Amino acid sequence: MPSQDPAAEVEQLRAAVAKYFPIYDVNVSYRAVTMMVNAEAATVDDDFERLRTDLKEKGFIPFIRYKGGEYSVTIVRKPPLRKSNMWINRVLMAATFVTTALAGMVLWADYSGSASMLTVENFLYGAAFFAIPLMFILGTHELSHYYASKKNGVEASLPYFIPFLPPFGTMGAFISLRDPMPNRRALVEIGAAGPLGGIIATLPVALIGLYLTSQGQPVSGPIGDEGALYIVFQPLFQLMGMLFPMTENLSLHPMAFAAWVGFFVTAINLLPAGQLDGGHIAQGLLGDKARYLSYATGGLLIVLSFVFYTGWLLFAMLVVLLGLTHPAPLNDISGPGPRAKAMGAAALIVFALTFVPTPMIQVLPDHSFEMSMGDDNITALAGEVVEFHVTLENTGNADSEFKLSLSGIPSKWSGSVLMNGSDLANATDWVNVDLDHNATAQVTVWLKIADDAKPGPYAVTLTSSGHGLEKKASLYVNVE
Repeated sequence: MPSQDPAAEVEQLRAAVAKYFPIYDVNVSYRAVTMMVNAEAATVDDDFERLRTDLKEKGFIPFIRYKGGEYSVTIVRKPPLRKSNMWINRVLMAATFVTTALAGMVLWADYSGSASMLTVENFLYGAAFFAIPLMFILGTHELSHYYASKKNGVEASLPYFIPFLPPFGTMGAFISLRDPMPNRRALVEIGAAGPLGGIIATLPVALIGLYLTSQGQPVSGPIGDEGALYIVFQPLFQLMGMLFPMTENLSLHPMAFAAWVGFFVTAINLLPAGQLDGGHIAQGLLGDKARYLSYATGGLLIVLSFVFYTGWLLFAMLVVLLGLTHPAPLNDISGPGPRAKAMGAAALIVFALTFVPTPMIQVLPDHSFEMSMGDDNITALAGEVVEFHVTLENTGNADSEFKLSLSGIPSKWSGSVLMNGSDLANATDWVNVDLDHNATAQVTVWLKIADDAKPGPYAVTLTSSGHGLEKKASLYVNVE
């Protein structure tokens, strides 16, 4: 530990420790001073916290460990920290408001069926019903961390919001802890405070959002060529939805979506891994054994990404990048205490109520269809024209285009395929049919029998194809 007067500095640290713990050995290295001390198990937590507070004012950080029946206090110099700049917080908050309002504008335009998305009205409604509720949830989450940090004597910054692109408009928010965690109790309380505060803020947003959703009108429509993304309600959201009777096919109100994001963020943060809130809680409750839970969580996320939702792979990578292991607090000896255990249990209940293995479902366009005929076997004379009536039904979830064509027409015969209501003069042996979602189309097939056709059965094939799908039907003509 370099200084202008190392001996005096070591003596100063020795005196500070001796106020709370009898010292029987001192070991000095370039980086740290380690003192072997005697400590009472019943008072070690309070004594060490007072020592930590004293040394913090002098620019030092102490660690206490218990190994082999002996207590040791190690002291290192606190690294210099840059003074926080509140302008960064303000600029990021303003930028995140704009990006979440833009995301809300997209959501509101889709919800209201607005003909034009880029309007002042859509922006204002998007800000009111999505940006403000979502930032309220995220801000409450981080401020709960902030106040829990202050309560436990840990310096922390105010929230930093992270602007991003729609559909969320943000990647969340975070606070920067400027002190190491003092003990396991602080780990649990600081870690659990955010999700618990966030869930309390999300509840009224969810109630208002669900009420507004219940007041909407049922909607239906096709899936676009790019498919659609559906969200899955969390168990708590489903329970709250029972308070508001709803008809089927109601469009989700943007404020309800903001609540869904709040529940989703809460569940993600409570994953018991690494530096996430759940990782803090697990480390505080389980101590060093928490690393096994962290490894298991990372592995489970990878498995879930292949079985339920591919997005879990991204979160698994994030957990690995942040670190699967959690650093021990300065005092890793004392347990978390009853209050911290209660907060940890509450956080576990919240996790169970907000986590779903498949939060989002990608629905691809389905171009399924059915082709049916009233009569596919007609008896006629040579030289006559026979007429088949075909019904084409779109049974998929998207608008589709199909081609109906005739093949296998006997020599000297002629055939035509025509949409009902079209001009027969323009008929050919094929036709394109644009079939909207849930719609049906009536098609008529004409076959002109050759004048010299011999008696007997004949068959012509009608093929309907499109989007990689194909159906064939045989049209039978018995010539007498």
